[in-house]
Amino acid sequence: MSESALILLARAIHVMSGVIWSGAAFVLAIAVVPLFARHGADGAGRWLGIVAARAGALIGASAPLAILSGVYLFATLHHHDDSAGGIVLKTGASAALLAAVVGVLFSRTAGRKLLQLHQASAPQAMNSPDVSRQLAALRMRATLSARAAAALLGVTCWRWQPFATPRP
Repeated sequence: MSESALILLARAIHVMSGVIWSGAAFVLAIAVVPLFARHGADGAGRWLGIVAARAGALIGASAPLAILSGVYLFATLHHHDDSAGGIVLKTGASAALLAAVVGVLFSRTAGRKLLQLHQASAPQAMNSPDVSRQLAALRMRATLSARAAAALLGVTCWRWQPFATPRP
């Protein structure tokens, strides 16, 4: 395979996986996690947990693809690029890596614990003060981490047009 075909394939993988990653993260942060926090105790937790698990699986598959293809593209096309465009790309790459760290360390763990607590607790136990405190803390952690990851992915998607486009 020629180098140009490999670069084209890497760009296609990078764009498609980046769109899937950021789209799933935005849906989680804007719709699913807030609904889960508000209506999880009302019985919607099971269904919202299924949606969150599916979106989490999409993120888990697409995030590494976006990161690895981005590393390849940067190393191939922008090696030692200290221009304004290179700085924009490095900022986006750093934000993507931070979003992945936030997603794995905070969003994923909080979401799993929240789902386990909802599945393990009987409806009567949900009203106990200890379980209520745990649920509130986990809901807050899941909401904040999902929003932080989505905001960081928003930074990666942002194209500062005057800097990112090379001038002839």
